[in-house]
Amino acid sequence: MENLNKKIIEIKQTTKIYHSKRVLNKVTFSVRQGTIHGFIGPNGAGKSTTLNISTRLVLPNGGEQYIDFKSVRNNPNFNQRLGYVTAEPKFPNLTVETHVLDCGYLRGISEEKVLQKLTNSPLNQFRYQNCLSLSTGWKKILQFFILSLYQPKIYLMDEPFNGLDPSFRHELFNELERIAKKGGTILISTHILSDLQKFADNEELEFDMTMIKNGEIVYTGTKTADIEKTYEKYFIEKKRGLFEL
Repeated sequence: MENLNKKIIEIKQTTKIYHSKRVLNKVTFSVRQGTIHGFIGPNGAGKSTTLNISTRLVLPNGGEQYIDFKSVRNNPNFNQRLGYVTAEPKFPNLTVETHVLDCGYLRGISEEKVLQKLTNSPLNQFRYQNCLSLSTGWKKILQFFILSLYQPKIYLMDEPFNGLDPSFRHELFNELERIAKKGGTILISTHILSDLQKFADNEELEFDMTMIKNGEIVYTGTKTADIEKTYEKYFIEKKRGLFEL
């Protein structure tokens, strides 16, 4: 098991401003090595922006980010052991087979190994289909397939369960649990609390969580007994009911 005291992901005082609107305000939290970490908040809270900054897809206006103990800003090798699943997958205008072969080539994986893995995958039925024509769910599965080629040690996952049918959701849960038990680190961004509660309830897993609201961190630390109740505490405003006098 990896050293759980090491902070393998660190987001420090990160700020982002779009068109004079501050969407992240000094966001600070860390992810312990060998854990599953839930990054929780409603749509528009700043989760995707934080992850995009952490992978250098978006540049911040301030702050520091570290992945695998390397500076995202100053070390071009920060992402060598990183795998990123975006909320809205985007692919080139290529067939599935051509794209996965390109990804394998960039990671030094043989063509034979990539094609054998593709043949044994449910994606094989789409191997000659254009990536852009896949459904949302199959685009997500294609993302996971590419990660499985090189098996990174650190996973950043933005709404990973969206668009998946129940059987693939179940398979992904099992795979993420397996990765975590073997010492991998997983940061999952989501607004669906039930997805994370299953991980939190598993006593064999180390689980932490961070909650973000309007671009600011409102909670970060170890798991609470009931994620939904913690969420209600920070996010649900109590208002008078429609029929209350």
